[in-house]
Amino acid sequence: MIAVKYDTFGPPIYFKNPDFDEKFDELTIDEALPFASYHAAGRTDDWLVPALYGVDNAYDNLGISLRDFENPDEEWTPIRIERGDVEFESAVASLQTVIEEVRGDNGYAAKHPHERDFVIEGLQGTLTKFQSQSISAGYVKLALERLAVLGRRFAGTVREGSITVAKAALLEFGKKHFGQLLEHLWRWFI
Repeated sequence: MIAVKYDTFGPPIYFKNPDFDEKFDELTIDEALPFASYHAAGRTDDWLVPALYGVDNAYDNLGISLRDFENPDEEWTPIRIERGDVEFESAVASLQTVIEEVRGDNGYAAKHPHERDFVIEGLQGTLTKFQSQSISAGYVKLALERLAVLGRRFAGTVREGSITVAKAALLEFGKKHFGQLLEHLWRWFI
């Protein structure tokens, strides 16, 4: 759609490829993309300028920084875990407890079978990684997300206690082993 001409002395020059208008029109059909709104507003700066300010404000409000784009794979870089690590043992034990409780809850299986499977598969995947003694922050984050689903489902019930314990254990493990990455990736869990 767009080509870039780099210059040794000047800034890059951006220009349309011959198929730009056709490709852009295709993008305006998808209501999930901002191009559709831009098109609906008559493709004017009256919509575009405030929208760009909105993007900038969202960037600030979410605390996004240039660091967010420096190493996108950092979340999936595995670390080795030594047996005997207290936070490791606590995280594993609490995940096992929650998985056993969820597997044993016939009501949950009957009323919300797909949600239950989604939760168990995510938690079991994280537990398997823990048991292999190699885990990434991404897997811990995945487990926290699945525990959040359970937390909403079982709020105010007996299950809430073990879910809360598991969340706390995973966060403690994350703080110890992932440090800054934890703060960077999981702001909304802390």
